[in-house]
Parts: sequence; C-alpha cells; structure tokens
Amino acid sequence: MFSYFNPVDLRFGENVVSNVDFTLYGKKAFIVTGRSGSAKKNNAIKDLLGVLDAKGISYEFFSEVEENPSFETVDRGAELFRTKYCDFAVGIGGGSPMDVAKAISAGAKMEKKVADLYAIKDSISCYPVIEMTTTSGTGSEVTQYSVLTSPNDKKLGLRTNKLFPTVAIVDPRYTLTMPADVTISTGLDALSQLVESVISKISTPLTDTIAVKGIELIKMSLPEVVKKASSLEHRSNVSMAATFSGLTISQTGTTIVHALGYPITSHLGIRHGLANMLTLCQIVKNTQKFDPERVKVATAPFGSANGLCEFIDSIYPRPKLKLSEKDAEIFAGEIDLKAGQVLNTPGNYDFGFVKEIYRSL
Repeated sequence: MFSYFNPVDLRFGENVVSNVDFTLYGKKAFIVTGRSGSAKKNNAIKDLLGVLDAKGISYEFFSEVEENPSFETVDRGAELFRTKYCDFAVGIGGGSPMDVAKAISAGAKMEKKVADLYAIKDSISCYPVIEMTTTSGTGSEVTQYSVLTSPNDKKLGLRTNKLFPTVAIVDPRYTLTMPADVTISTGLDALSQLVESVISKISTPLTDTIAVKGIELIKMSLPEVVKKASSLEHRSNVSMAATFSGLTISQTGTTIVHALGYPITSHLGIRHGLANMLTLCQIVKNTQKFDPERVKVATAPFGSANGLCEFIDSIYPRPKLKLSEKDAEIFAGEIDLKAGQVLNTPGNYDFGFVKEIYRSL
C-alpha cells in the first residue's frame, strides 16, 4: 500500500513558458531571482516577460536572493510583495530563488515573518507560485520544501503540502549557460536525491521507478554535459533527472545524507550538492548492512555501491576535509537525530556514529 500526491502542473520542454496562461493567477507578478543575474543570461526572464507583456500582466522584480537564502531575505521579499500588491510569485533560477518564492508567497499571504511559519506550517495559505528552473539539481520546482538559513546560520526546511508550486516550467535551454562547476554541483545534488529516495525506508514502487530512471539519465548524460556544455540532448536528460529527483523526494523526503551535508555547507561554504557527495558513499555502504535490496536497486545503474562511488569521483574527486576533533563534534551536534531525514535512513545513527563520519572526511 502506498500513496502519491504531487499537485504541480509540470511543463517540460523547449519554450513551454509560452503555453502557460498567467492570467489565471492574477494581474501582477512578483518575480524572484538570484543576485548573479544568470536568469538574464539564459533568456529565462526575456521569455517570461514576453509572455507577461503579451497578456498585459505587470510585474515587480525581487533580485536579492543569495545562495543559502536567509530568513531576512524572505521577510523583505514578502513585505515588498504586499506593498506592491502582487497576485502571484514567479521563482526563476536554482533551488534558492525557487525556495524563496515559495516562502515569500506564504509570508505575504499570512502577513507573518517566515520564522513564525514553521510552527503553523500545515495551516498556512499561499499565493500561487510558478517556478522556472534554470539549473538541474534541486527539483524544487515540484516539491513542497523551502530550505532557508536561520539567523544562527542553520539550514531549516519548511515542509508542508501548502508550498507545492502551482506550475513548474522546465526548459532545458535555460541550463545551457550554466558554468561547469554549477553543472557538476547541481547534477550531483540530483543524483544524491535520487539515490536517497530509493534507500529511504518510505520509498515506494512508484518512486523507485522514477528514481532509477533518473539515476540512469544522470549516469548517461552528466559526464557528457561536463565535457560538452552545449549538448541540448544531454542537458535535457539531466534536467529531466533533476525534476525526477524532486518528484521522488516530494514523497520520500531525503535521508541523513542531506542532514550531514548542511553543516558542511554552512561552516565550510562547500556547495550543497558537493557536500552531499562527501557522505553519500559512506551512508549507502552502511545502509547495505541493513537493507541490501534497497542499495541494490539504487546502485544498479552503476553495478554496485563501489561503482556509484567511482562515478562520483570521476565527476568530483572528493577532497579530504581533515576536520579537527572539535569541528567534528560541532558538526555532529547540529544533526537532529530525531528528524525524519535520520529516522527514514536504514541503520542506527547516534552522536558517536555521526561524529565519526565527520572525522573520516
């Protein structure tokens, strides 16, 4: 017995933004983008504005989203959304702008600070959110998660079905201008999510089917786009795999791999997808002791768990962090051992185990 709930209207392919009827969502859009300006370089904004202008829909820009976005950024955006009388949000970019668009829609609708939404998450209301992904990694365009950074620099996931986007626009053309380092980090984030969804205790036959296909696409095409960034065919495959990763973790969530990665990103500045790679192999091999069939399914495209690790190293040779005893204790102390990410991972995970994982990096 299993269930599957994902209410997002997914549009995948070239120029699919032109087929979205934005008039269904209001007369004024609140466009959320990152600070880098990449959404202009890849023409996502140009395509969106062409459609909005043709429909007579006005818009307000909020281009202040940083990597690992803060509560403060969300609160500023929500206030601007309200004062400019916007009707819906459009998140354009990678996971950060898309997550912020979700949180802004909730904060603006509820007229609350984002910090106050965590306690009432399943009771919140949101304005409509349209997501346009320009990277191939987080799958945030089809998930009910918004991962934000608290004032004390901890990454906290706001999760509720109320945050599911209304529409997801995945046009692989927008990924053609991604730099190699972003291609690698986001592609490996997708791989991590796909593998984690399979090894999760709450995986289902449907999520397994989607995830394994996504893993196959990553194995086939991520090395190719690293070598030849202009290959739209392989870019499309990686984009599809990333969206598949979002579809699967919207049901299963992630595992302790993600939890372990957050302190690495927060303290050392290592990008999220790469941070996950530093512990994915250890967790997969530990899972093998408790649920070998799960690991067999997850690593089948690579032949084995070792094959998965060899693939990762071929894309991203994992560095040695050489954390001190004190740092390992600090990092381990930030892991909530009662969180769903930990409890849904096959195996037994206590403070000592987690600390030793960090000491081994």
